Amino acid sequence: DEEEDLDKMEVEMEEYLEKVIAERDAIDLKETRDQISSCFENVTCFMMTHPGFGVTKKNYTGDVSVVDPTFLRLLDRYCERVFNRGDNLIPKAIRGRELTAAELGAYIKAYAEMFESGARFPEAATMLEATANANNSNATNLTVHEYKEKMDRIAGPNVSSFLKPDELEEMHRRAVQECLEHFEDIATFGPERGIETARENTLRSISEDFELYQKLNESRNPLAGLEIYLIPMTIAAVSIVLRWVADSTCSGWSSTCRAGSEFLSHVYAVVFFFMIIVASTKAKQIKDLLKRLMTAFEALAGGSKDKRD
Repeated sequence: DEEEDLDKMEVEMEEYLEKVIAERDAIDLKETRDQISSCFENVTCFMMTHPGFGVTKKNYTGDVSVVDPTFLRLLDRYCERVFNRGDNLIPKAIRGRELTAAELGAYIKAYAEMFESGARFPEAATMLEATANANNSNATNLTVHEYKEKMDRIAGPNVSSFLKPDELEEMHRRAVQECLEHFEDIATFGPERGIETARENTLRSISEDFELYQKLNESRNPLAGLEIYLIPMTIAAVSIVLRWVADSTCSGWSSTCRAGSEFLSHVYAVVFFFMIIVASTKAKQIKDLLKRLMTAFEALAGGSKDKRD
C-alpha cells in the first residue's frame, strides 16, 4: 500500500533527524547542531527522492509526466503536511518570537539564495549562517521601523508643532535607546561580528532618518525665514524716521536736505513696492509667516509667564 510506504518513510525521516541532531563523540559540527537546537522550539525534516533524470535534461519543459511518481507522492504528502494539518499551520517562531509575514519572507529569500547555484547542497553551517543573517536583517528593519513610528508621532510630516532642537535631540536619544533594546531582543544568535555589523547598520539608518526629522522640525520653526521680511521692513522704518527728522530739523531752502529727504522717500517706496510684489507672489508663504509670528509671540509670552511664576 502506497500510504503505508509513505508512513514508513516519514518514520525513517524522524529517525534520521534524531541521529543527525544527537550528541556524538566527534566534535564535527557540534556548534552547528547546538545552535539549531537552541534556536528552534521544534525541528523536523522531510526528505524527497530524486525527481528523475528526465527533469535534469536541458530540454526539460516542465512536463509533470516525466517526474518520478514516488517524488510526486512525497511532494503531495509534504504539501498536505504543511498546509492541511492544523498542528503545523501555525506562526513560525525563532527563539520563542513569532515571525511576521515580512520577516518570514526574508528567511525564505535567504534560504533560496543558498540553492541558487544548484551545484551542490549547502552545508548545515551555511544554512545556519543564512538564518542568522536573515534574523539580523529583520532585527535592523524592525528596529528602524519602530524608530520611525516613534519619531513620526513627535516630529513627523503630520506634526504641526515646533520643538526646540535640544528637546528633539533628547526625544531622539530616548527613542534610540528603546529601539536598541528591541534590537537586542531579536538579534540573539549567530556570530557576534554579524550582530555588531547589523547594529551599526541600524544606527546608521536611524541617524539618516533623524537628519530628515531635524529638517522637518526646522521647517516648522516660527522664526525661520523672518529675515527676508524683517530686514526690508526695518530699512523702510529707519528711512521713514530719518526723513521725518530731516524734514523737521533742516531748512526748506537747503538742497542737501531736500536731496536726502527725496532719497529716503525713494528707499521706503522701493521697499513698499518690493513687499507688494512679494505678497502677490507668495501669498501662502505670507499666511504661513503670520502664523509663525503668532506662534513665536505666544511662545515668548508663555516663556515670560513661566519665568514670572
